[in-house]
Amino acid sequence: MSKRLRTPLLLLALFLAAWLPRAVALEQTVTTDERKWLARSANFFHAVSHGDWANTFQREHPGVTVMWAGTLALLWQYPTYPAEAPGQFGWDREYIEAWLIDHTDHTPLDLLAAGRRVVALLISLAIALGYLPLRRLLGAPLAAAATLFVAWDPFAVAMSQQLHPDGFVAALTFLALLLFLTWLYAGQHRRDLVLAGVVMGLAWLTKTPAIFLVPTGAALAGIARWRPSSIVHRPSSTLLGFVAWGIIATLTFVALWPAMWVDPIGSLLKMRAEMGEYVERHTTVNYFWGRPVDDPGPIFYPLAFFFRATPAVLIGLVAAAVSAWRRRWPFDAPGVRQATMGLLLFAFVLAAGMTLGAKKFDRYLLPAFPALAVIAAAGWGALGRWVIGIAGKRQAGLQRHLLTRLHGQLVPLSSCLVAAFFLHGLLGFLHYPYYLAYYNPLAGDGRTAPHVLFVGWGEGLDEAARWLNLQPEAEHLRVASWYADGPFSYFFHGQPVDVSFNARLYWVDNDFTVLYVNQWQRQLPSAEAIAYFRAQSPVHTVRAGGMDLAYVYDTRTMPLPDFVDIGKAGAADFGGLIRLSGYDLPPAIAQPGDEFLITLYLRSLAPMTVNYNVLLRLVGQDGAEVWRDDSWPWGAPTSEWPVRTLRPDGHLVVIPPDAAPGLYQLAVSFYDPATFAALPATVVQSDTPLEGSERVIALFAVDDSPAPAPVHTPAWRFGDAFGLSGVELPATAHPGSELPVALTWSALRRPAADYTIFAHLVDAGGVTVAQRDQPPLAGFAPTRLWPPGLPIQDALAIPLPGDLPAGQYEVRIGLYTLADGRLPVFAGETPAGDYAVVGQLTIP
Repeated sequence: MSKRLRTPLLLLALFLAAWLPRAVALEQTVTTDERKWLARSANFFHAVSHGDWANTFQREHPGVTVMWAGTLALLWQYPTYPAEAPGQFGWDREYIEAWLIDHTDHTPLDLLAAGRRVVALLISLAIALGYLPLRRLLGAPLAAAATLFVAWDPFAVAMSQQLHPDGFVAALTFLALLLFLTWLYAGQHRRDLVLAGVVMGLAWLTKTPAIFLVPTGAALAGIARWRPSSIVHRPSSTLLGFVAWGIIATLTFVALWPAMWVDPIGSLLKMRAEMGEYVERHTTVNYFWGRPVDDPGPIFYPLAFFFRATPAVLIGLVAAAVSAWRRRWPFDAPGVRQATMGLLLFAFVLAAGMTLGAKKFDRYLLPAFPALAVIAAAGWGALGRWVIGIAGKRQAGLQRHLLTRLHGQLVPLSSCLVAAFFLHGLLGFLHYPYYLAYYNPLAGDGRTAPHVLFVGWGEGLDEAARWLNLQPEAEHLRVASWYADGPFSYFFHGQPVDVSFNARLYWVDNDFTVLYVNQWQRQLPSAEAIAYFRAQSPVHTVRAGGMDLAYVYDTRTMPLPDFVDIGKAGAADFGGLIRLSGYDLPPAIAQPGDEFLITLYLRSLAPMTVNYNVLLRLVGQDGAEVWRDDSWPWGAPTSEWPVRTLRPDGHLVVIPPDAAPGLYQLAVSFYDPATFAALPATVVQSDTPLEGSERVIALFAVDDSPAPAPVHTPAWRFGDAFGLSGVELPATAHPGSELPVALTWSALRRPAADYTIFAHLVDAGGVTVAQRDQPPLAGFAPTRLWPPGLPIQDALAIPLPGDLPAGQYEVRIGLYTLADGRLPVFAGETPAGDYAVVGQLTIP
């Protein structure tokens, strides 16, 4: 093959090697910041098209190259956007997404994927072009191998698939550094300096960490000037060249950013002000070494590199260090030593500079990865040559001649290629489509990373959304998710909302909740909320790379946490049309004549043509109604309710002055005022009908409830939900009679289920000879409605057999559900099995 064709074909092969892993699965997932860059790109396109140069400033990064890439994508997919869009969109919420869905045939995900394709193409092109300066610095074989190391780095591949500055700035910074090193150490050709300046200007336009090229270049130029070597042709011109490099970069920066044409000083000052705030306040809490932190400290970036690097890079760096120290090939050449030292210097300068800020993420170190990958490739070349050299010493004659040839050419390159694929690229490819889930197997991969580093940038939430889309009536589901805007909303067919555990209505207004890995790492939004969810069982788990990325919880049937002061135990669906999602809890004890406001939180499940009334009733233990309120719900008739919207409905509850002391139920129902036909009530998200058309939502006491029974010492505790503080039973009873048992209960927290009480009479041999099982107060006071601390007086009677032998018997009390069995019992803090022995009985 002619030399003329060899280089273009090799460049094409290197481009394809870089592009292919970056060009796949671009619609699979979305990271947290990308929807913002889609909106910024659209704003940039609109501003450029209308000559509104000032509005090409969208963010302090400044991200101009990303927005140019997004503009190219819009020109490709939606060229009429500037003429049809209403103007600039805010990017703090999904404003442009709503407009696209309502007014166009374009989906946000399609436009984002188009922008990603442009970014992946341009980054792949930059990587392939990096071969040309590398060839002049390292020689053709090592340059090709080093380019593959750069192209197949798993972390770089993941970041290069995004409409985001981080992958872009890493590729451009690396190419600018290579071109500057080539100018400095390979002839000081003017063309190299001009290209280095243009590419550095592009890197500056992408993200501000590219500024670390300046101190790196200054140090290298200064060393070349005052400690000249044979490979620096004109030492006296190095500082002048460095200045020219900066001037060309500045001209590029101004030429390609229209905001600099109209207000250059203002744009730069705005960049500085916003960047200072961004660096210190970008995230409220980070995570490092197993705990939430504000600043991970100086060892963060070395550790982050260890976790994000591959075995091939780490082994190659060690081999490079040894070979450079001993001046072995390829480090025996001064040019290679100078070039690799320049790459290493940049990596150190970048890491040191990024360490100064409180905000630290592994991706901020990404520009150092290509530089270190090149050094590692050179180390693998040296390692391969050393291995074949050892083998050659043990051979003779023709075999030694052949090994010598291999020693000089094939083996170093082969060792690089084998390492680049099997110990480098393949490790990332195996994590398809979630390349971001790759972590170094030498560090424990994804099994260890969540215990050390902040993990997750939205990957996996797409899978949670797809699972939810398979659920019945998914388009009507309301789901709270971490990173709801973009990573989740671009895939979910229902209504996505942000997680807000601190809002009371959150706990009654959502069907599912999706928790994310870095959410429970950082205990956000609150430690008590994360602890509550950890105690529940998720209905679906998203896993990748050996770690759990997301948990999906069905919050429709989960008990409310103790720290939420809102009622949900009485939630119900009425006729499949109206859902009582929650309500304000009444006081546990009220006085005759008291008044209090209770608010119901109602949701329309389907369009209604009837204007239903809501009926609230206050009912005593004898079944007598002592109060009612009967009216349209607040705000609007039910026929005008938007589907899925949560609506408050307030009622003033009045305790009659002559209300007898005791326990009362507050019940809710809905009916058609024209026909008086009531809507049937069912358990939420279930066809299980409730008795009648009412749903009891609360239980409270009026005035002086019966005095508590004598306190049983020690107090019995049933699970962590109930206490039994008083028991009354006679000392003797006769066969054929009933044994009366009076119990004083209290809830230690709001129970999650309705429990049944069992009372057993047991003989000396442990045989149950009589029993009574019943819900509290014969069903009037279901345990799920017990307010914490309110004494619940209950009485039951155990029927005794007529032939019951005389003797001593013990009375055992316990609580159970058919689904979960009996609750464990504690006498004080001492485990006592699954029942409490509350007394002895003599049968004469």
